[in-house]
Amino acid sequence: MIPVVEFGFSLLTAHLVGDFVLQTERIVRNKRRWSVLLWHSFHHAALAYLFAGRWGAWLLPAAVLASHAAIDRLKLALGPSRFLLWFTLDQAAHVFVIFLLTVWVGEGGETSAWSGWLGTALPRVWIVAGGAIICVRVTGILVGHWVQPYLRELEAARGVLATAPLARGLTNGGRVIGQWERALIYLFILLGQPAGVGFLVAAKSVFRFGELKDRENRMEAEYITIGTLMSFACALGVSYLIAWVLTGL
Repeated sequence: MIPVVEFGFSLLTAHLVGDFVLQTERIVRNKRRWSVLLWHSFHHAALAYLFAGRWGAWLLPAAVLASHAAIDRLKLALGPSRFLLWFTLDQAAHVFVIFLLTVWVGEGGETSAWSGWLGTALPRVWIVAGGAIICVRVTGILVGHWVQPYLRELEAARGVLATAPLARGLTNGGRVIGQWERALIYLFILLGQPAGVGFLVAAKSVFRFGELKDRENRMEAEYITIGTLMSFACALGVSYLIAWVLTGL
């Protein structure tokens, strides 16, 4: 693969790790504080420098830190409304900066230090790792946003939830289940075993049967089904896209 393209994949993977793995809900809630924003941006700068493996490119982490802090600060200034629009524009701005940095630094000719260890497998590492984060974490954020209207309707219809907290299950249990589902789908597709997805669907149906068999749980059953279908569809789409990209290397 052309070194400049490999360099771009390394920066993109570093961004995904910084925004969707290392960025906690606590950081998101407190990012209006400059100390938290700069700490988060420092994570991105350090990851970009580490993943790129071009130790002579000292301006790279400085550019990442400054640009990431500026973009996130602008997003905060615009307010939390219209989540999907601002989320898309925010990530598009970060990707555009990565493209500019790829053209600026990537064409310098320096080879990544990681190439000596992984050789031609290095771009595959970045693509598989980045695809896994998109499949498990990014799509989880999008699915969680898309099902919010159904969740509000469900909670409005079940006004007794406040007096029956156990009916909701474990805290963040549904999120963790969804992440594991998408991770397994990603693994099955990349290993060339799509039949495993069918087994996953069957297993979830069995586990959920006792919860969904009663007529009074119909709204919850529909909510879970909608969320599951969205999650599976996103995971399959990302997984097959990454598999297609890998076949072209």
